[in-house]
Order: sequence, then C-alpha cells, then structure tokens
Amino acid sequence: MPLRRIVFWIHLLAGLIAGVVIAIMSATGIAIAFEEEILAWIDRDVSRIEAPATPGAASLSIAELTQRIAAERPDFAVNAVTVSSDPLAAYEFHAGRDGLLYVDPYTGAMRESEAHAAHDFIHKLEEWHRWLGAKDGLNSTARLVTGVCNLAFVVLCVTGLYLWFPRRWSRRALRPLLGFVRGYRGKARDYNWHTVFGFWSLPVLFVLAVTAVAISFEWGHRLVFILTGEEPPKARNYGMMAVPPPVVPLPVPDAAPLAAEAWIVSLRREFPEWQKIQIRLPAEISLTAPKPINGGVTLPDYMPSRAYVPVALDPFTGEVLQAVRFTDRSAGLQARVWIRFLHTGAAFGLPGKIIATLATAASLVLVWTGFALSWRRFFKRRATA
Repeated sequence: MPLRRIVFWIHLLAGLIAGVVIAIMSATGIAIAFEEEILAWIDRDVSRIEAPATPGAASLSIAELTQRIAAERPDFAVNAVTVSSDPLAAYEFHAGRDGLLYVDPYTGAMRESEAHAAHDFIHKLEEWHRWLGAKDGLNSTARLVTGVCNLAFVVLCVTGLYLWFPRRWSRRALRPLLGFVRGYRGKARDYNWHTVFGFWSLPVLFVLAVTAVAISFEWGHRLVFILTGEEPPKARNYGMMAVPPPVVPLPVPDAAPLAAEAWIVSLRREFPEWQKIQIRLPAEISLTAPKPINGGVTLPDYMPSRAYVPVALDPFTGEVLQAVRFTDRSAGLQARVWIRFLHTGAAFGLPGKIIATLATAASLVLVWTGFALSWRRFFKRRATA
C-alpha cells in the first residue's frame, strides 16, 4: 500500500475517532480563553468609582473598610484586598476564592460583583473542556479521553500537512489548497475548505495540540522538566509555583504589626511600576511565631505568570522578605508556564488570544468538513451502488 494512502487512513480514522471531542474542546476553549476580559467587561460599572469631590481627599483605611464590611455583610469573611494604581478603580475585597466585593475607598460604598453567573458558566465550560463535564473531574476516565484526543489532534496536524502537499507542484494545483474557490459545491467545496482552513491554521493548531498533551498527561508534564535536567514537581497546577516561605525575624517585645497601608506602601516602593497589589489579610499575627504577610504585585506584562510576582513581607517592619519574579524560576518551570499560556494564547496577550481563537474556530470547520467528506466516502458510494 502506498505511503500516502496509509497516512490518509491514519488521518481519516484519527479524525473520526476524536473529531467530536476535539469539537467540544475547541468550542469551549474559545469561551474560556477570554474569561478575564469577559468578567472585567461585566463588572465594568461596579468596579469603578467617582473621583472625590475634594481633590486630595484622604481615603478610609483598609481596617475601617474591613470593619464596615463585617458590620454590613457579616457573611462576607474578608481574607484579601487588592488595590489598583488606577485612581478610579474600586478596592477589591475577597472572601475565599470566588467572593468579590468592590468598595469605594473614600465613601465605603459597596457593590457586589455582577459576574458570578458568568464566572460559574465559564467554569462549567472549563470542566467540559478538560474532562467533558465528568463529576469526578481530575480522576475521571473522561480526562483520559480528552488527553488521548489531544494526542490524536497532534497526529491530525502532522498527517494533514503531509496530505496537503500536492503530487505535482503547479499554480493550478495550489490554487484550491491555498485559497477559496468560488463555484465549488458538495465534495469539492468541503475539500477546498478543509485544505484551506487546515493549511492556514496549522501552525497555531499544532502548538495548541502539543501544549495540550503536556498539560493532559503526567508524562508530558514530567518530560518538560526532564528535558531541562530538573526534577519534575509533584504538583501540575499552580502549586508547582510554590516556594518555601521566608523566616520572619522575631519582633521586639510589645511590637505592634503595621497597618495594611504600610505593607502596600512598602510594595509600592519596591515595585514602582506596579499596576495592582494584593495583600492577604491574616486573622491574627503572632509575636512568638510570626508568619509573613503574603500577597502579590502585578507588573506591566501581557503574560499573567510573568506579570504576577508573589511576595512575602515582615508584618512588623514591612520589609519585603521574598519576591519571586518569573525570571527567578528555573528553566523547566519557565518552560512549563510558557506551555500553559501558549495553549490559551495568553502568552502573547490579547492578540495571542485572538489568533488562538481564530485557529480554534477553524478547527470546528475542519471537523465539520472532515465528517462531511467521510460521510460522502462511506455512504454516498453505498447509496449510489
């Protein structure tokens, strides 16, 4: 059997087996790629404040604002606050992972996030994207299915490129392979669309598929670190970014912890280009076994994991005890983070997300035209006979 025919059948069978799952992952991937932008747009009004009537007016302290929240919303247990360098951005008070309250630092006025429904819906799409909505999630058979289909997607990209090459190179042969041809109907139209969408989206789809394999499988995750000569971390989520906490020097007797504003001032001084600062507010601070104040600083950068710098401060002096920039990470961890954000397109900011989205939309056309061509191959011929 000629090699081209063998490659064709591998391409066809991989598409038929994995096509439906690839379509589900593609459709859900388009929505979840823009989660940050969607939620910010929904909260665009409640997250903004009016400039104070008196120029240079002093804002309320974070302690005062926290007390007001406790009095008016006793069920909202504040554990972190985020401030922005934008003077018209409200303070963001957080309760747990999903609780969010926007507070005017000058008046204390509170507004709840309006994006809860959208947030829940997007996370439901993430479950379908990663493990087809299975209840047991990370430990489900469906997660293995999506991983295998990601591998099949890589096979489709490689075999598709081989099949795209014409047997004879000529302008006439390349025309239906590189551009749409008006007047084509039926099988000719589907084949034209399949080859054109496939060729122009192939580089991006190949990156999306290969990075998905590294995310889907333990061996793919480990391989990234092994290739850089490092011991792979056990965690495959954000936990792999964890570092040992710094030791806080014992304070002098009767020392009092600083106010949250002092911690923020210290971070602003350390990171003059800051865009956002988040401080996790501890329930209590021990004098005998003090723990650092944890938080993070967001810097101007289009890739989230490069922009965000985890920090730890001395609660009594405000000294920055630890700040882990992206460039401080090991080569293997940097590569693994790049893989995560190459998969969503966020590694290159909003333009990267748009390019990834267009390519992912093209994959839906590829699935549709691939099934249409297969239907004609297997059933039209039988009907004709």
